[in-house]
Amino acid sequence: MEEETTIPQMVDQARAGKLSRRRLAKILSGMGISAAGVGAIVTTAGDTRAAMSHSAVNVHEDTQQHLQMHDQHLSSQTQGDVGALHNDYAEHAVVEDSMFAQPIVGRSAIMARKNMGLAAATNAKITVTNRIAIGNQVTVEWVATGTHTGDLPGLAATGRSYTLPGVTVVLREGGKIVREALYYDAAELYRQLRQG
Repeated sequence: MEEETTIPQMVDQARAGKLSRRRLAKILSGMGISAAGVGAIVTTAGDTRAAMSHSAVNVHEDTQQHLQMHDQHLSSQTQGDVGALHNDYAEHAVVEDSMFAQPIVGRSAIMARKNMGLAAATNAKITVTNRIAIGNQVTVEWVATGTHTGDLPGLAATGRSYTLPGVTVVLREGGKIVREALYYDAAELYRQLRQG
């Protein structure tokens, strides 16, 4: 089984000073990630979260199958199908989200966060602008839009609309998401929601 370093592992290396952010940007660009996506990931690499262990990329896995599973995940999320989303995560999955200081560990905690996110927005839409799959790692660039009609951490519903670009990296093992990293500018989201 041939393995490669995952994007979340490279972000952790940059956070630990073992990989320069310039080198990280060059690697991400070489993977086909757009300048906006590279910017979202490299900016997140500047925060000081503790590194966590990560699953590895298995380049021999069926890339097409992973793209299909991601399409289904997006469909379930768009439809608010929490049952399907719940079943898509491994029990021990880890989600790293730019809005939260610490990773979210375990399916129950992930679903609590997911339910909060689904309840916080109406007219929510995720538009995929670029998607790259390498084995069991799917990297997705997106733009999220919607109206803030439910509470977020530290911010009650404002009724304001938002547009937020970002990148999500998904790693699966045995068909289940074991690692998901969401890179976006949370401060920009809060700025939009506070100022309208």
